[in-house]
Amino acid sequence: MKKTLFWLALIVGTVALIGSCAKKDEETAATTAAPGNVSGITASGTISGIDNLTGTFNMSWVGEEPSGGCIDDSSALTELASAIPSGTLGFKKQIIITSSTSFTESMQYYSDASCATMTGHMNNLLKDFAVGDNISGLTAGSNPTKPTTANKVSYKEQSLAINCNTDACTTFFNSTFGASTLAALGYKQGTELVVSNSDSEVNIWETFIPINYTKTYLLTGSAAESTYPTDWSSSTGVWWQE
Repeated sequence: MKKTLFWLALIVGTVALIGSCAKKDEETAATTAAPGNVSGITASGTISGIDNLTGTFNMSWVGEEPSGGCIDDSSALTELASAIPSGTLGFKKQIIITSSTSFTESMQYYSDASCATMTGHMNNLLKDFAVGDNISGLTAGSNPTKPTTANKVSYKEQSLAINCNTDACTTFFNSTFGASTLAALGYKQGTELVVSNSDSEVNIWETFIPINYTKTYLLTGSAAESTYPTDWSSSTGVWWQE
């Protein structure tokens, strides 16, 4: 349930982001990319200051870690029915390290349980990632046992990239963001819309390999505008790497 709440918080945050972009016209620049384009999903580079912060990290759904990060669990699909397009049979939520100073929070929807056919995506591209001071005395908890230290991190939101390839996904986006808002930004089904943003966030991150595990995990705290988290919480993100 804790991971479920974290996932929903990310969705709400993304919705708020595009809504904010739509309202602040003087700070907004919307562009469209070629059909079939998906921005921000190519893993490239390593972020220094935190061990093994490279590649792609998949969200762990209540402890489940399916191959490729494809979540097709019926309970997940049912619980998140209002937060995904109808007909979605699989989805991926990932953190993708795209350079030495940038990463993407990627949400991808699929029409099949093997995540072979993407019906849409919602990718939050972030830049100027910087690793700050180390903090200690954090709560270890369980499942898995978490590190008691972490690093303060800061970054800026660069853009939100969205696209739908099906009518069901477009209906979902129209309901989520508002059809008039998307139309004003020039969104068209099948062509990626990229809306720029410049908000800043701070958080705590840490990578680790739990005892008796072989995979690298990434923990991300609760992002905020200026106040760093002081501990892991119910909204802590648990991500794993194959």
